[in-house]
Amino acid sequence: MKFECKGDVFIKAVQQVSRARSKVMSSNYLQDIHLELDTHLLTLRATNLELFCEKSIPVKGLMNGSCLLQGETLLRIISTFQSKDVTLSCEIIDGVFSITTEKGVIEIKTTPYEDFPTLPKQGITIGTLSKENITMLLREVSFCAATTEIKPEISSVYVYTKDDYIFSVSTDSYRLAEKKIPNDNEIECSLLIPQKHIAEILQIINEETQDLVLSVNESILSISSSNLTLSIHTITGQFPDYTQLFPKEFTTTVEISKEELSKALTLTTFFNEKYSQVECIFTDSKCTLHSKNEAVGQVTHTINATKKGDDIEMKYNNKYFLDVFSHIEGDTLTCMFSTPNRPMFIRGVKDISFTYLLMPLNR
Repeated sequence: MKFECKGDVFIKAVQQVSRARSKVMSSNYLQDIHLELDTHLLTLRATNLELFCEKSIPVKGLMNGSCLLQGETLLRIISTFQSKDVTLSCEIIDGVFSITTEKGVIEIKTTPYEDFPTLPKQGITIGTLSKENITMLLREVSFCAATTEIKPEISSVYVYTKDDYIFSVSTDSYRLAEKKIPNDNEIECSLLIPQKHIAEILQIINEETQDLVLSVNESILSISSSNLTLSIHTITGQFPDYTQLFPKEFTTTVEISKEELSKALTLTTFFNEKYSQVECIFTDSKCTLHSKNEAVGQVTHTINATKKGDDIEMKYNNKYFLDVFSHIEGDTLTCMFSTPNRPMFIRGVKDISFTYLLMPLNR
């Protein structure tokens, strides 16, 4: 194998596909990156057997071939390149992959292998989405997904379509986040995407500029552009019917400054005990927060609020309460309540596309 390519293009491709490789030291070739040259197209591939990423870049091909390189070694080497706007000359000689730059020559021993995993079949195309919409659907809710795999169906982001919208939902049973966007391309899907891969998925697609094609083959979701294919093993299971938590009407609605409430909740975290409990009292024009730690002390803090309906006095996990603020747009949020011991619903006043449910603490 022998080729020449632009340094910045090669570096970006290596960094992009490397996010799909295994991070486990004993995974042998799953930590590595596969390179294959066919005429003037260089294809890079990496996988941990749950994520598969393949990226193709244009090069000046001089001799076709393929090799497997130690992923971590290659990443460290390209991170030292001071000038990205250079031409790299690469070739394999006697099992050694050499990179020639204007500064010198770097030689990397190739990894022996027989059959490096290939991409799964992409299956049936279900539609296209922009990078921004995919990112929004996954990023806005994935923080709520369970981190344990005891119940894999809630260790995921549930993406489905209904009534002209695409929904994404995650929950760990203590809180739940839902995001919806218009289904302009009439996509039909119902998918459970593992939470543990969301960060890598977002980082990989972040480099793309084209709209992305979605396709499904049994339990595999593929996201692709003209030169990228990312395949993800989805979870087989049934996401809980969370819509039963949504009441027909709310008995209490409170509008409150997001900044003031965030500062007040942060203050209560200094007095946390085991369950990070904060008592919230909503009256006609005020919201009072109280937190107590027997070893440290206690705090009572009151801020202005506008309430319609019954007074509310409930206890919540203040860390879970704070988690939602970075996901709500605007300066004012709405807290909505129904019957006692039911979740609090939180939305931005100006953005109803995102909803956050927070279960009360009964301790």
